[in-house]
Amino acid sequence: MESTPTCSCGAKHTGHICMLKSKGLTLEIAHITDKPTVVCFTCGAEANSADNVCAPMPMQ
Repeated sequence: MESTPTCSCGAKHTGHICMLKSKGLTLEIAHITDKPTVVCFTCGAEANSADNVCAPMPMQ
């Protein structure tokens, strides 16, 4: 049985792409993903800022 990765960032999680997706906030996601500089190690989402993903890594 495969476990689902979880975020350990606490209250800051509300602005993360994974939370915005779960709420259906596609316009907000579009604004924070138009010029990505980081990728989330947990889910692979690309974002403009490390503040918008759970486990940011620089894009290569």
